[in-house]
Amino acid sequence: MRVPVLGLVVLMVAGCGGSLPPPDEDNPPVKVGAIISQTGVYAMLGDDMETAMRLYLDDHGDTLGGHPATLVVADDAGNPEEGQKQARRLIEDERVDVITGLIASPVAEAVVKAAGRTPVVIANAGADALGGPNVFRVSYTNHAQGYAAGRYAAERYGRRNVVLMASDYSAGIETLGGFTDGYGAQPLKRILTPYGSPADLAPYLAQIPPQAELLYAFYAGAEAVMFARAFKQLGYDARIELLTSQNLTDEDVLRAIGPDAEGITSVGMYSPALDNPDNAAFVAGWRARTGRTPSAVALQSWDAMRLIDAALDGGRDLARELAEVGELAGPRGPFRLDARHNPVQNWYVRQYQNGVNRVIATIPPQQE
Repeated sequence: MRVPVLGLVVLMVAGCGGSLPPPDEDNPPVKVGAIISQTGVYAMLGDDMETAMRLYLDDHGDTLGGHPATLVVADDAGNPEEGQKQARRLIEDERVDVITGLIASPVAEAVVKAAGRTPVVIANAGADALGGPNVFRVSYTNHAQGYAAGRYAAERYGRRNVVLMASDYSAGIETLGGFTDGYGAQPLKRILTPYGSPADLAPYLAQIPPQAELLYAFYAGAEAVMFARAFKQLGYDARIELLTSQNLTDEDVLRAIGPDAEGITSVGMYSPALDNPDNAAFVAGWRARTGRTPSAVALQSWDAMRLIDAALDGGRDLARELAEVGELAGPRGPFRLDARHNPVQNWYVRQYQNGVNRVIATIPPQQE
């Protein structure tokens, strides 16, 4: 594509610093760099992430904020070092204006360190420490997800004897910490399983004390499939109440879990069964494109593009515009970014019944 010299110079500056040309300048394409797990333990989530971003661009005529837009995708392979390498390539070689995607927290932490002044819009990773003036998140913090589940569990189960179980990495540990704070009581036991490695969860489930009445679990991707199958097939569903993070019964893993997911209750920030016009349109568009039901990861990725789109309408410094977008309505219901650029939003209690994560309760936002 031939670009006027002045427009090319401005584009190069935008790629390095996250700023866009004013409206009266030439209008070069906006480049969005998406760092996604196309291989590795989170590959099934990465497929939904990329599909949602491309669907958003298709539905908006390949424009964002009135600018022609392109998506440049890089595979982090679920590896922080690879993610950081790809971030540098996207910024230095591809001259992207913004980085988005980012499924795993360790990858996101590495990418943010490499991004410098380039804005980063996190579509999934929940690490509590992620932040900064140029970092924005449309998903949730790990603590906030666990905290919402803990609030619900305290009200629903009356602070019964609880056991916590998760994969042993930042997302699992921080989510369990949030649950404990929201629940208001210490667990009987905290069981951590080696991240990405155990093929047999039976020895870990066997650590649940006999007096335990409730199990709260965090797993995602292939590990979620592994946990849900073991919990059901080993008969723990008849022995203890189960409450999970949204990741464990998100639509992207339910296809692999199958009937073993039936009846699982989870707390998350989205369900495709939410009854509002924006969600009806999003679900219909997703099904027409994929033949499937959208996952929370798909919705978060759609909203990452929507936030960038809204910010680009300002036409000035992209990082500043991202911070000033204000409240957005949409498929999940309204949400806004707080002072740390994390979402303030409703949480939903979902129960998986006959192929649908039905919403059985709404947890309104609350200061942690």
